[in-house]
Amino acid sequence: MKSKRRIALLLVLVLIMVMAACDNSEPATPDPPAPSGSNGSSNEPAPAPAVDFPTKAITWVVPYAAGGSSDMSARPLADKLHDLMGQPVVVRNTAGAGGTIGAAEVVRSRADGYTVLNASIGPLTIGPYTSDVGYDYTAFAPVSQLTDIPLALAVHKNSPFQTLQDFIDYAKDNPGSLQIGNPGAGNVQHVAMSYFESVADISITHVPYEGANPAVAALLGEHIDGIMTGTTELTPHYNDGTFRLLAMTGEERLDSLPDVKTFGEEGYADVVFGVWYGAVVPKDTPIEVIQILDQNIKEALESESVIQAMDRLNLIIAYRSYEEFGERIARDAETNKAILESLGLAVN
Repeated sequence: MKSKRRIALLLVLVLIMVMAACDNSEPATPDPPAPSGSNGSSNEPAPAPAVDFPTKAITWVVPYAAGGSSDMSARPLADKLHDLMGQPVVVRNTAGAGGTIGAAEVVRSRADGYTVLNASIGPLTIGPYTSDVGYDYTAFAPVSQLTDIPLALAVHKNSPFQTLQDFIDYAKDNPGSLQIGNPGAGNVQHVAMSYFESVADISITHVPYEGANPAVAALLGEHIDGIMTGTTELTPHYNDGTFRLLAMTGEERLDSLPDVKTFGEEGYADVVFGVWYGAVVPKDTPIEVIQILDQNIKEALESESVIQAMDRLNLIIAYRSYEEFGERIARDAETNKAILESLGLAVN
């Protein structure tokens, strides 16, 4: 009887101990529910935070003198971007060395989207191969292409050259005597004229200026024999009869210049060059900032005020997104490097 009582007592004690242990344990915490739209995986990336941009003025660097097509394309766009983005967009001209001084300045700036280069084909895809500028096109991140403009060879109305063939014949008979201006050594205008010089088997003297406007002024004053530059700067002087356009570098004639033949029509089909302008920023600029700039530039280029301003300036709007523009830059860099090497102008 006593043994049965001991066994019962032991069972009671064990039961009490088990119940006490359960009372002192931590309650289980259920797993939190997975966020809506998530598969519950711990590898699911967190959504990127919204970018507060811009919160201050943006500096828009034009790497040429005021008055040229790069400068003229930037100003109406900057005004509209101010309206759209709510912050000033300040155009600053930093001329010199065919646009590479301004480009190098932007490369050294902070990669935050507040310093934008109004880039052109010369400083990005030509200058890095003709001199030591301290960068190449991969130092920049593309934002948007803005315009695409053909070039033309112009002479003064008092020039004896009525046709491109007149020009060629004189150059052959008088090697090196013709002085032909361009907006800067190493720019596409310089390369285009050098290439034409090569395929036409002539010899001329190239005269570089710090931008298209000074080069045009030199031809207006008849200080040089001709100029190779964008149709934007030449059209007003062609329309008023001061300049004669001997040929243009486009694949086909412009509607605004229906009487001006292409180099292809004159027998030089490979002389197809153009000047594009576009916005680029330092390469490490956040993609969210680039997308904001690109979206606003696209909207600005579609606005009536910018379209009208570009029409008045004879600028041809040719928008490309940052992805498409990047492909264009890389393609032109490869092509231009090959041309420069064939002309013996490439040093890098």
